[in-house]
Amino acid sequence: LVLAGPSKHFKTGYALLMAASFLEQHPDGMILFYDNEFGTPQGYFKTFGIPLESVIHTPITNIEELKHDMSVQLKNLERNDKVMIIIDSMGNLASIKEVEDAEEGKQVSDMTRAKAIKSFFRIVTPHLTLKDINLVVINHTYKTQEKFSKDVVSGGTGPYYSADHIWIIGRQQDKDEKTKEIDGYDFIINIEKSRYVKEKSKIPISISFDKGI
Repeated sequence: LVLAGPSKHFKTGYALLMAASFLEQHPDGMILFYDNEFGTPQGYFKTFGIPLESVIHTPITNIEELKHDMSVQLKNLERNDKVMIIIDSMGNLASIKEVEDAEEGKQVSDMTRAKAIKSFFRIVTPHLTLKDINLVVINHTYKTQEKFSKDVVSGGTGPYYSADHIWIIGRQQDKDEKTKEIDGYDFIINIEKSRYVKEKSKIPISISFDKGI
């Protein structure tokens, strides 16, 4: 599942909700949490009812590092292992070349990143499918340059080809009619791709500051 959208659109929240549901169904399961944004403190996991002892937190700094570590993990997993993997986030993950160019002071565009992401998905997708492992990838979107622009998932075709589901998250303010203050947000799940749900469906999820989801 790819969760894509701008910042502060509850993408990590959806991922943690799914992780909590997964562990409720499989109390002996584990969550592999690959993290390069570091915007998910331990308190978030506790808020969603996720035991910290069920989470393996792995910091990552580039795509190649993620590809190597996750390939090793998947190779050692069996079909009956109860594991869910979360990547937060693919959209903010650099390639090794991008890092090296920055260190050398080169002001050039990185043309390797999309290829590296596509390579990552080619490697992990067969393992995920054959071993029945859930992967949730948090990603970003960008606007197309057309007259009527639309949101597109970043990272090239790799995520599109590999994913069973792609959600593009939208957001609307929920204001109090009397005070005009914001009480929360209505997040809209736009089903960009799915093997089970009608594509282009729109599913609203309301989240208030005081009542939650």
